[in-house]
Amino acid sequence: MKALSSILFIFLSIGSFAQASRTADDIINQPEKKAGIYRISGTYLGTSVVNMNYGSSEILSVMDKAELKNVEIIQIDLVYTNYPKEQDITELNKQRILNMLSIRPDLIKNESISWSIVRQMYCNNESQAKMMFHGAVIYYLPEQTSALSYTEISKYNNLPKNDSVKITEESLKKFKDNPVIINAFKRNQWKNPTIVADVTCSMYPYMEQTAFWFLLKMNKTEQANIVLFNDGNGRPNSSKRIGHTGGIHSVTTKDYAEFRKLLLKGVSYGCSGDSQENDVEAILEAQKKYPHAKEIILIADNHSPIRDYSLIKDIKVPVRVILCGTKFNINNQYLNLARKTGGSVHTINEDLTNLIDKAEGETFKFMNKSYIIQNGRVVRNKREKTRM
Repeated sequence: MKALSSILFIFLSIGSFAQASRTADDIINQPEKKAGIYRISGTYLGTSVVNMNYGSSEILSVMDKAELKNVEIIQIDLVYTNYPKEQDITELNKQRILNMLSIRPDLIKNESISWSIVRQMYCNNESQAKMMFHGAVIYYLPEQTSALSYTEISKYNNLPKNDSVKITEESLKKFKDNPVIINAFKRNQWKNPTIVADVTCSMYPYMEQTAFWFLLKMNKTEQANIVLFNDGNGRPNSSKRIGHTGGIHSVTTKDYAEFRKLLLKGVSYGCSGDSQENDVEAILEAQKKYPHAKEIILIADNHSPIRDYSLIKDIKVPVRVILCGTKFNINNQYLNLARKTGGSVHTINEDLTNLIDKAEGETFKFMNKSYIIQNGRVVRNKREKTRM
């Protein structure tokens, strides 16, 4: 038995080595992006600036370094200047990437962290280049703490209390930087919808848009089935079971005030604790409660894995996924949720509506990335480089 265990260990070890981890060379060799002057992206993520000097790989300072040890990092932008124009600085940038491991040792190997190499173009001489930013910007999900919960709940309490507040098309311009909910509803014109929405921490910007849209287009005119989920009503992560996590709240209404009341109840339990969410459990609850619904609109957090992904087989209606937080990457679980249910995926500017019709081996583009149907699943097509 001991010998068999040793053989099994060797076999598994060989298998693990066969799947090579991402390296600094892989990152540095990917297509670079170009910007006149780099500016931090306007997202709802936390940001940490890593400062370096022109022509140097030494890290001078790291903002919020202690916090970075425990958070989920989404994206890292390595930023440098296009000077000297004739000089190859690949090795310098590679060393900059390697030095980032002093911040956290998984920044290269962890492929759930996306990297971009950004070359700033607005410099014509060394003095100009030295004045520009060099280093990295790390985008991350803030740690879910009681302080974050309090901040989120305070924001929800500031939503319009009733329909005495008049919302117009002009009012929607406040969301111009990331109008994913507004744009998806405008393009698709869903009527009397059944909406399932994630109301865990970090989803406030998207639920605020939903509230404004309700006031503008649905209040007193359309009956909506609303199902909100918070991944367990604050229960400990250790007690969350697939299909039985709870924290699901629902109402059928034409009245904005009732929707707001449900929203405040759903968020009152605070942050969910971990990054996974019970999307499918909530969808199945909506399917059971509203059996005449022909489709379900899911307002989902792109950064959160689906805890109960294995239950997708029980969904009987198309799921229209409005995917929030897609600036840096796409969570393939939501593409496959849409494909398996005959549904669709919707982002700020794009609708992906024909996933179920795509054949094995077929490739397609979405959000400027290439995908392929492989073994019945949607996966990134790594053979085709996406143009930046």
